[in-house]
Amino acid sequence: MSDSDGEDLTRVPVTILTGFLGSGKTTLLNHILTATHGKKIAVIENEFGDISIDDKLLQKNSQFKSDEEIVEVLNGCICCTVRQDLIAILNKLRQRVRSGKLHLDGIVIETTGMADPAPVAQTFLAHAKIRGFARLDGIVTLVDAKHIERHLDAVKPEGVVNEAVAQVAFADRLLLNKTDLVTEADLARIEARLRGINAFAPIRRCSRGDVSVDSVLNIHGFDLQRALQTNPQLLNPENAPTQHDKTVTSVSLDQGAPRHMRTVQKGDLDFELATDFLEYIAESQGEDIYRMKGVLAVAHSQQKYIYHAVHMTFSGGFEEAWQPGEPRESKMVFIGKGLDEQFLASTFNNCLATPENLTRKASTLRFKPGDAVECRTTGFDAEEGERWAAGTVVEVLHRADDMAPGEVAPYRVRLEDGSELTVLTDEGSEIVGANSHGDEDGEEAGEGDEAAEEAAEAAEEEKPAASTSTARRRTRKATD
Repeated sequence: MSDSDGEDLTRVPVTILTGFLGSGKTTLLNHILTATHGKKIAVIENEFGDISIDDKLLQKNSQFKSDEEIVEVLNGCICCTVRQDLIAILNKLRQRVRSGKLHLDGIVIETTGMADPAPVAQTFLAHAKIRGFARLDGIVTLVDAKHIERHLDAVKPEGVVNEAVAQVAFADRLLLNKTDLVTEADLARIEARLRGINAFAPIRRCSRGDVSVDSVLNIHGFDLQRALQTNPQLLNPENAPTQHDKTVTSVSLDQGAPRHMRTVQKGDLDFELATDFLEYIAESQGEDIYRMKGVLAVAHSQQKYIYHAVHMTFSGGFEEAWQPGEPRESKMVFIGKGLDEQFLASTFNNCLATPENLTRKASTLRFKPGDAVECRTTGFDAEEGERWAAGTVVEVLHRADDMAPGEVAPYRVRLEDGSELTVLTDEGSEIVGANSHGDEDGEEAGEGDEAAEEAAEAAEEEKPAASTSTARRRTRKATD
C-alpha cells in the first residue's frame, strides 16, 4: 500500500524527539502517552547517564501498561555509543509486528539531550531491514526558550559538535517550549535566531510541552533532500562518529545499584537536608549544571519526591506514592561540567535521615530542649499588633502526622498556659530567647538574642545549603 507520492504506508512511522538537556522532551512524551488518540506507540527512551529516571514515569503514564516492551531504555549516547543497541530494539519490534503479535501505529525515539539527531536518522536510511519496516516521519526538536541562547553560543573545541545547533538545524518541526518563562521580545529574538539556523522547520510556541499529538506524530515532515543539504554525509555509513565535548560528563547516585557499584548509602533522606543540598548545587554550579533530575525517598513521606532542574531553574514536588513492595530507593542524575562525584556522593550521605546526621542538624538550631523562649502566636493585627507568648522548648526536630510530607519542625514549645505550639522555622520572626522579643521603641524581634543568632550563623556557614526558612517554604510549595 502506498500514497500518491509512492510512500509505503504500511511502514511504521518513526518520530525522533530531540532537544538539549532540560528542554521538556519527557514532559511532551507524557502528554502523548496520556492523550486520548487511540494509537499504540512504542517508546525508545535514551538516557545520557548510567541510570534511568524518566522511563518509570513514562511506563506509569502509558496507555498500554500490559505490553512490557512499550518503553525501551538505552543508556549512553544514542548517536554514537549505543546505535547498535537501537538497531537491535528496532529489529525486535520489526519481528513482533511482522509475526502479527504486535500492532504499532508509531515509534517515538526520545534522544538524550546531548545527541546529534543526524546519526540517529541515518539508522532508518542505511539499514535495509529497518528501512523496510519503519519510515522516518519527522525530527521534532524542543527548544528551551529560557536557556537556548547560551547553548547556541557555547564555544566548542575544533571538531566537536554543538549539539544544540545540530538539533535545531536538522529539525523538521521546532517546538519553542517554556514560553511562559521569557518575554515576548525574547521570543521574537529567539525565533529569528532559530530561523537563521533552520529556515524550513515551522516553529510552534508552547509551554510545558503541551501541544496536540498531531503536531508530533505522523507529520510527514522528513525530507531526505533537505536533510542532505544540512548533512551531506548523512547516507555515508563510514562517516566519522560524532565528537562530543569530553568536559561534559554525568554522575549518577543510585541507592539501588549493586553493592560493588554503589557510591551512596541506603536509607531515607531528610527532606530539608536533601533540598538544601540540591539548592546549593544549583546556586553554586548552576552555570555548569546542564541538568539535574531524580526520584527521592524522603523520611516521613509515603510519596516520591520528583525533581528536575536546568541550570539554576529548579522544580520539584511530592507526586506518586511508593507502591507496596517497591524498594524505597533514591536516584539522582547530574549532567554538566566539572562534576565532583566524590563530593556529590558524600554530601548525599550527609543528607540521610540517620541519627548522626539528625544530631548534627539539631546542633545548628539556636535553642535546645529546656530553653526558655518566646513564640509568635498570631499574625499582625492593625489594632493589637503581634501576639507573643512565653514558653519552653520541649522537643527539637518535631514531626507530627498532620504535617506536610517530609516536613520536620525545628521546635515544639510548651507555652505557659499549658498548650503546645509547633514552630515551623528557626527565625527571629517566629521564635526568640526569653525576654528578648523587643521593647516599646519597636526593637525588632530577636534582636537582643545576639549570642544565639551568632551561633546559628556560624553553624549555617558550615552547611552547603540554603537557610531553614527556604526549605520550609519549599516544603509548602511542593505540597500545594
